Amino acid sequence: MKTTVEALDEVKVKLTVEVEPARVKKAFDAAARELAKQVALPGFRPGKAPRKLLEQRLGKGAIAQQAMENSLTEFYVEAVQAEKLDPVAMPEVDVKLFDEDEGCTFDATVEIRPEIEVPDHAGIAVTFPEWDVPDADVDERIEQLRTRFAEVDEVDRPAKQGDFVTIDFRVEVDGEEVEDAHVEDALYEVGSGGVTPRLDEELVGKEGGDEFTYTDTMPDEYPEYGGQEAQFAVTVKDVRARTLPDLDDDFAATASEFDTLEELRKDLRDTLLRQSIIEARRDLRGKILEAYLAGVTIPIPPSMVTEDVDERRHQLSHQAEQFGMELDDLFATEGTDVEAWETDAREHAAASVKARLVLEALAEKLSVQVMPDDINGEIYRHAMQMGLDPNQVAQAIQQQGTLPALVGDVLRRKALDAIVEASEVEGEPGDDVLREVGILPTPEMMATDMSPDSEDSVSEDEDDAGEGG
Repeated sequence: MKTTVEALDEVKVKLTVEVEPARVKKAFDAAARELAKQVALPGFRPGKAPRKLLEQRLGKGAIAQQAMENSLTEFYVEAVQAEKLDPVAMPEVDVKLFDEDEGCTFDATVEIRPEIEVPDHAGIAVTFPEWDVPDADVDERIEQLRTRFAEVDEVDRPAKQGDFVTIDFRVEVDGEEVEDAHVEDALYEVGSGGVTPRLDEELVGKEGGDEFTYTDTMPDEYPEYGGQEAQFAVTVKDVRARTLPDLDDDFAATASEFDTLEELRKDLRDTLLRQSIIEARRDLRGKILEAYLAGVTIPIPPSMVTEDVDERRHQLSHQAEQFGMELDDLFATEGTDVEAWETDAREHAAASVKARLVLEALAEKLSVQVMPDDINGEIYRHAMQMGLDPNQVAQAIQQQGTLPALVGDVLRRKALDAIVEASEVEGEPGDDVLREVGILPTPEMMATDMSPDSEDSVSEDEDDAGEGG
């Protein structure tokens, strides 16, 4: 086999392949034997008919077509390996010649992974995102708890924002009552916007026993009547006010596992801090990656961008289908259209493809290895996100053949880990804070885990050794 490569641009080449007649003849013979098994000729067992009779029955063109279908992929793969190309898309193949006496010649135009010179990944200077939790956020959580444990009692006064009212509710569209919208003795919070904005306006100032009607538009999402003008009839049966519990130790004991308000506040603060730090760490990785990619300029294979956009469109179509909508309708609800979405999706896809290519190139430069423990950890992470058993996720990955994609995810994550670890980060929380909020184990916890009397310490060491081996 003879191969030559012509660069058409930075990510596209034309691979010209010439295959000697002897190999092509073998392909013809193999195709003839395969077709002979499918054709019944009088006097011959299946697969035993002479090729000449087969050609008379089917024509030589049918054998040539079968031979080409069977062998062209093999020739292409061999040529790609010989030229050390890394295709990222299916090739466009133009067969110039395919004859058992003259051989085979074809051109394959294909996009390839660009050659990337990745810069040094160490020393990126970034500021850790804001992670501290202001007292106001803790106060807000406390107030949410107080609201949950509030008492709602009937009052003898007009309703105001934040009160509750017990109402009967009827709706008519074009003079016909909407049966599904009829409710009685419903407890409704004034100002919640739970029906239509006009209802909240009308309820302010009403007392028990009041009746009123008003005209408004049905919510767009309401089945059959969405967006239509309707007449609403409301009867107010009573007005109720919410009484918040006193902010004291008794409240803390009722609303939580803690005995004092101070303990409850600390736990809420630690929880908020933990969430804030975890989110900030995630944002930090994004900032570091963005800074690293800013120093790299590479050509992006268009087919990889198109593949990414198609996958995003497929996911959106599935989402729209779950809501019983067409894709155009889903775009409309988000205030966009196909053209605007396509432009935005291509921009994000190009950035995503660049990140993938650069991280994979860095992983190769650093000789990053994906170990079984890495795969198990990734499966476990996916399982936790989806609320499934890790064994179910592993089985699905095997059945769907997505293990290579999973390995790629791990490889890129480990490359990014290397960049993050080598970065100079200012303003990140210290280990004392991380221990306080439960992100790092305390010395007491570590001492317990490593104690000779601890049954878990021995089993965990054995497990680690087994998995590492």
